[in-house]
Amino acid sequence: MNKLYIIPTPIGNLKDLTLRSVDILKGLDYLLCEDTKITGKIKNHLGLKAKMIPLHKFNEKSKIHEVLNLLEKNNVGLVSDAGTPTISDPGQILIKELKNKIDIVPLPGATAITTALSASGLEFKNFTFVGFLEKEKNKIIKTIEKHLNSDVIVAYESPNRINKTLEDIENYFGNIKISIARELTKIYEEILLDKISNLKNKKFKGEIVLMIETKDIVKEDTLEFYIKKLKLENMNNKSIIKFLNEAMGFKKNDIYNFLKNNYN
Repeated sequence: MNKLYIIPTPIGNLKDLTLRSVDILKGLDYLLCEDTKITGKIKNHLGLKAKMIPLHKFNEKSKIHEVLNLLEKNNVGLVSDAGTPTISDPGQILIKELKNKIDIVPLPGATAITTALSASGLEFKNFTFVGFLEKEKNKIIKTIEKHLNSDVIVAYESPNRINKTLEDIENYFGNIKISIARELTKIYEEILLDKISNLKNKKFKGEIVLMIETKDIVKEDTLEFYIKKLKLENMNNKSIIKFLNEAMGFKKNDIYNFLKNNYN
């Protein structure tokens, strides 16, 4: 049985292919790829002989048996359109099924996550990557709240939705510090660091990495935290005062004053 190589591809600049990746790509018989047109550019650039086989989220499970058969006599590589396969890209199902059945060799290489973080200007000891954010405001907020124990939350976002997402985050969590990276490794690469209010109305193009600093976000078990959650559920002020006083033990005057100063 031959080996399956997990090969990162450039997120923009073709020169970011490692020497080892190029050597292995040139020795492959088959190349599993998300989009043959995109991978075809790398194939033509390097003069590869490998036959390309589409492997994407719609056919990944059905390809497992075929890949196993190929590996009996051939060297096979796995790539995605850009970056490291299986990281918000196809490949996880395949690797899960083939694990402990064949030798799987991961190669280091390009990923937008660490590339963006390294030049973000944010201070952190740890971070959480949450993939692509949901479209709905409530789901975005719940995702962020779930990972407030991390110094930085990293997500992918569409340029068409980024300003709406930033507005939703600011309305709920306040004018916190973020970093936005776009067009990484390309001609118009841009990595910004600022408060949301200074970035939310810019025009962004290209794929975006959004990095959210959590240290200024209100943590759980505070009056502000509970009021924000209840407001998100469209509860009126009178009901909020009653609930937080009777069920949570907060003083009526404190609740009233916070609502008056922040929601009137």
